[in-house]
Amino acid sequence: MNKRIKSNHKKFKQKSNKVLYNLIDKTKKKEDAERASYLEILSSQLKLPSDILAGAPIITAMGRSEVCIENYKGILEYNNALIKILTKIGSIHIEGKNLNIAYFTNEEMKITGMIHNIKYVNNK
Repeated sequence: MNKRIKSNHKKFKQKSNKVLYNLIDKTKKKEDAERASYLEILSSQLKLPSDILAGAPIITAMGRSEVCIENYKGILEYNNALIKILTKIGSIHIEGKNLNIAYFTNEEMKITGMIHNIKYVNNK
């Protein structure tokens, strides 16, 4: 009768935590998607550009030598061949030769040089 019973409490707790955290992650992703679609619907009904409400980046290229970027968060990398810029939707990579940030403010920046490629990278 002195047989010991092994507890399954730790295994049960780990399994419960995995299920709970997976459920939280799925719920958060769903809420983010609903919020994005809500902003799109709202902007279309108010007849406003979606970038105003959603804070989407606005990229204006003037030829191959100038790019203006609005609604950015920060500069991730900067050298004469590559400039990486962080935005709300991911990052933007500008590739080229003799790249230079002519000016930047909290809302916009101007990049000059010979631009070869503009790439959108989703960080999520």
